[in-house]
Amino acid sequence: MDSVQVIPFVGDLLDNVVLLLQQSLHADPISRSLFVRKVLLDPNFDPEGAPVAVMDEQVVGFGLSIARRLPLEDAPPDWDRGYITLLAVHPDWQRRGIGTQLLRRMEDYLRSQERKLVLVSPYAPNYFTPGVDVNAYPGGLRFFLKHGYQEVYRPVSMDCNLLNVRVPAWVQHREQELQREGVTVEHYRPQLIPALFRFLRAEFPGDWQRFAREAIARIEQGDTPTRLWIAHEKGEVVGYSHFEGERFGPIGVAQSQRGRGIGQVLMYRTLQAMRLQGLHTAFFLWSDDRTAERLYNAAGFVETRRFALLRKEL
Repeated sequence: MDSVQVIPFVGDLLDNVVLLLQQSLHADPISRSLFVRKVLLDPNFDPEGAPVAVMDEQVVGFGLSIARRLPLEDAPPDWDRGYITLLAVHPDWQRRGIGTQLLRRMEDYLRSQERKLVLVSPYAPNYFTPGVDVNAYPGGLRFFLKHGYQEVYRPVSMDCNLLNVRVPAWVQHREQELQREGVTVEHYRPQLIPALFRFLRAEFPGDWQRFAREAIARIEQGDTPTRLWIAHEKGEVVGYSHFEGERFGPIGVAQSQRGRGIGQVLMYRTLQAMRLQGLHTAFFLWSDDRTAERLYNAAGFVETRRFALLRKEL
């Protein structure tokens, strides 16, 4: 469309871009503050990778692609790949080729950064969703598939009504048995920091360390220490769980320690802490069906969203 201009993002377009996202992505409320934190303050953000479609001074489309320049802490390198984390066209302007122009511009940007693979959209630390919501945006999924993208798998997002959470008797008994075996589950205290980060570097390198650092910083500034739970044995951390507001997770157990019930104990400790904070709901954006069946279903989590994680060779 000759009448539509596609230009790199500029600061003066901020409010109009946020308004477009709010009008277009009905299942994903994005405030200006959230956009600033997840997009403009991202050290990997490049305006050239964030094309804006403008028609008669109105923003009618926006896309966000990321080519990582700064590595995630201790994570495997991903210099071969780029990410698309947002793509929106105003409902009144869809099916006019605007989305195709935005996608082409983002793919060209990622090629210019020597990326060979593009993923939609598991970009840490600042993804919005782990893919395209297959129910909220079926047209978006069809759009990507039409342009050569393939599904990798379908992550699940789940919610839990905290008012209904009860710790099963078997979990209480398992925690007592773990204590007899030498495993302690307790909320954050600063003496555990060195062991916690040894655990995170070894078992969950990457964005989890940032989660822990930010949580600990807020705890030390007055936030509740019960937002972070740690399982440790013989001076070494074997499991970790966390919440921020209503968002539950991340939660993880050392691979060699799985099957002992540590994850269940950490999960219920965290959910109970959320409940005692007066929260009514816990949610997470990203898990797989196997983990949901093994861990989350029994606590009352129910599926609320289903995503398609996509990829394309450039």
